[in-house]
Amino acid sequence: MPVAWSRRRALSLAGAATLASGAPPARGELVGHGGIVNAVAVSPDGRRALTASWDTSVRLWDLASQRELRVLEGHDANVGTVRFLADGRHAVSGGWDNIILLWDLESGAVLRRFEGHDANVSALAVRADGARLLSGSWDRSVRLWSLADGAQLRRLDGHGQNVMAVAFLGDGARGASAGYDQMIRIWDCETGAALGELAGHASGVNAIAASPDGRSLVSAGSDGTVRVWTPASMRERLVLRGHAGFVAGVAVSPDGAIAASAGGDRTVRLWDLAAGAELRALRAHKRPVWAVAFTPDGTRLLSGGHDEVVKIWDVRSGVEIGP
Repeated sequence: MPVAWSRRRALSLAGAATLASGAPPARGELVGHGGIVNAVAVSPDGRRALTASWDTSVRLWDLASQRELRVLEGHDANVGTVRFLADGRHAVSGGWDNIILLWDLESGAVLRRFEGHDANVSALAVRADGARLLSGSWDRSVRLWSLADGAQLRRLDGHGQNVMAVAFLGDGARGASAGYDQMIRIWDCETGAALGELAGHASGVNAIAASPDGRSLVSAGSDGTVRVWTPASMRERLVLRGHAGFVAGVAVSPDGAIAASAGGDRTVRLWDLAAGAELRALRAHKRPVWAVAFTPDGTRLLSGGHDEVVKIWDVRSGVEIGP
């Protein structure tokens, strides 16, 4: 048994029952979008998911039944990113209309518009306490916002090309951003000071994800690699190779043991971050995969992409989980 699996929880009840019975696993899919699925997020309680699409909508899903609960319409262009807030009842989304929207998920109402970016909003991160929002844009800037009143608190400049990814590290005192300039930048979110750069990708960085403790940062690049960094020392720890083509999305499991990556080769790959080894390649998408997200208990993984569907996987077995 691989090292990382020994740290995983037992199979979900649904997955275990399927394997025990020998019956073919039910396919786990969220179907409804009429365009590329750019982003996937899972609620803090693991019961619901949000997806963002080129069809200009954000959709809310019930994961147990795999049914659509609500269509959130407010953007005037492709929606590139979406995140739950800590309370699970609100969310934020960013679009190619240069706008960030704060949503009430129970009513579907837009509560606030965050305006300031001059180009596509490509990435969002919500601090664990729900007080701050970090955004990245094709205008090459990173911005820090107050979620309480929508005020822009700080603009962080330094990238030479489109910013594609942002993340808070640990308690949120530090942040990270990455973009088409091949650089990952670490910031002091309180002062706005640039703390350092992580260089290693040979082409644009499409996504980053931090471990819950902030000690590791994982990046996905157009150079086909997944890289693991130690922000405290500003050093690269691992280079993970396996995708045949660009890597568009990345996520880290809640225990920090596993990373998932989404690729242009139509696969999702799971990596043991301690051993630096590939654990499994998940093959079911018909076109490039753009986004991945773990559930809070780490037993399931969601992936969405160019084929306009979101698939739900059992992390340990690698099978799709049906309703």
